[in-house]
Parts: sequence; C-alpha cells; structure tokens
Amino acid sequence: MPKLSAVQQLYRRWLRRRIPPATTVTLNQRRIFILPTGYGMLFLLIAAMLFIGGINYENNLLLTFSFFLMSLFNVAILHTFRNLSGVTLSAGGMRAGFSGRHGALEVLVSAGPRRSHTSLWLQWPGSPAREMSVKAGEEQRTWLDIELIHRGRVFAERIRIESRYPLGLLRAWSLVDLDHWCLAWPTPIESAECPASGGDDDEGLHNSLAGNDDFDGLRSYIPGDSLRAINWKSLAAERGLQTKVFTDPAEGRRWLEWDRLAGMEPEMRLSSLCWWVLSLDEANQPYGLRLPDQEVAPAIGLDHKQQTLRLLALFGVQ
Repeated sequence: MPKLSAVQQLYRRWLRRRIPPATTVTLNQRRIFILPTGYGMLFLLIAAMLFIGGINYENNLLLTFSFFLMSLFNVAILHTFRNLSGVTLSAGGMRAGFSGRHGALEVLVSAGPRRSHTSLWLQWPGSPAREMSVKAGEEQRTWLDIELIHRGRVFAERIRIESRYPLGLLRAWSLVDLDHWCLAWPTPIESAECPASGGDDDEGLHNSLAGNDDFDGLRSYIPGDSLRAINWKSLAAERGLQTKVFTDPAEGRRWLEWDRLAGMEPEMRLSSLCWWVLSLDEANQPYGLRLPDQEVAPAIGLDHKQQTLRLLALFGVQ
C-alpha cells in the first residue's frame, strides 16, 4: 500500500472522527457533503452574467430571470440533500475469493418510512459504481466487487454513496466505513508432490484423482453434498434427492499436512495445500487438513471445503 502524505493522513483522521466506522450508518447533515457539479458551476455563471447584464442595461426581465435561476438552484440544493439524507447503509454478506482476484461484499440500503431515494450511486474506490433507488420503508441489496490484494481478511475502504438527483446541478455524497471485510483464500499453485498422509501411498492418491472410485450405494441428500455426487435419475423418478456413495480406493482418508512441505516458504505451502484441497474436492475424495495449530477432520462436501479454505486463509492472521 502506498505511503500516505501528511495531508492525506490528516484528512483520514478528520474523516474517521466525523464518520466513525460502524456496521450500520444512517446519513444525516453531519455525514453528507454537497458541492456544485460542472453543470452547476455553468448554471451559476449564466445566472451571474444575466444579473450583470440586467444591471448594466437596466433590464428588469434579465434581472428577473437571473433571480429565478438562483431560486431554482437554492431549491435544488435542498432536494439533492434530502435525496441522500435518511438513507441507512448496513454491511451484509461476503463472497470470498482467491488472493489476487476479486471477492464481493453485500451492502444493504434502506429508506425511512416517509421518504423515497432516487438514483443513488454506490462504489468502492477503484471499482465500478452501481445505481439503485429505494422506496419509502423498503430495503435494497447490492453486491460490490472488491479487489483481494492479500491473503486473509481484506478490509474494504470507505464506500462512496452519491446522488445528483433531481437536476444534476449539485453532487451530494458521503464516505462511509461499514467496517466490512472479505475473506481471501491463498492463491492455488499446483505442486508435483502431494503433501498427504493416509491411504496406501501418494501414488494411490494420483490414481484416485483419475476417477477410479467404486460405487457403494445411495443415501439421502445432505445439504453441502457435491452436485457431482447427486443421483439425478432417482430425482427424475420422483424418489427424492439422493447422493451416490463411493468407497475410498486407497482404503483410508488422507490428511493434507503442513509438515510435508518442509523447505517451502509459508505462503507457498498455503498455496500448495489450497491447490490440493480443490483437487481432492473436484475428485470427491475425503481429505483432512493439519496445520501447526489447527486441524480439520477428513470429510467431503461444500461445507467441508469452505471450512478448510477458511482455515488456510486465516492461518497466521491476527
């Protein structure tokens, strides 16, 4: 992360005092900033030129039109501010991703019972903006992409919410810190040596990845089971959702172990373990994970994969 200048650090401290981090923030006068847009500055310039012309030529029509434009501008200030005032932003869910790629964070936008909010734009710095409108008493949800610059918890910067409604002459905005973070898994890197113990041997692991499992019957579907293991024929025959059960050809469940990658840098170890987690999950093979301070018992399924990847993502993270 680039080093901030003294002015930037001072600005961030001031902004933190004015709009402190919180998972739910309601915009009010203290948290909203408003300035004319480029069109607004041109609008004011035209009004000023009409005023000067009216005085110079003693033309009441020009003066009246100038006063009308200024009155319209003052009304636009009120309505642009009111379109943002009262909006409540809340931190929602999180979609994890691999380090170096993108994840997503959910933002909940809700309106009070008396006022709707039209054409609101939301974005993280450096990401595309999303437009939405919220009716009175309702709540809208949106997902915003976030760049995962490192492994572990990646905290989002302040979200910008902006409105130029109704005339586009003014821009009202706020910078809100929702104290929201996204989980970044290690970048998967293929390794030739499998860091697993259990089963017959490492060669047996490669054979099992080729898809030589033996069919062992059916059982009732459990949420988190791999879609590849679902018996779609039984579902089509209206016998309910069932999952295929396979025997382990290596006659044992494998443990992916940190200690088997001795000599590698810690981040490379995590990346290699991540790659093997994905490979074993793709092959529908039971696997466990042993790290220096934690372990996950062998299992299969989506929930097990998510738990294992989370363990790898947060390894050594304070």
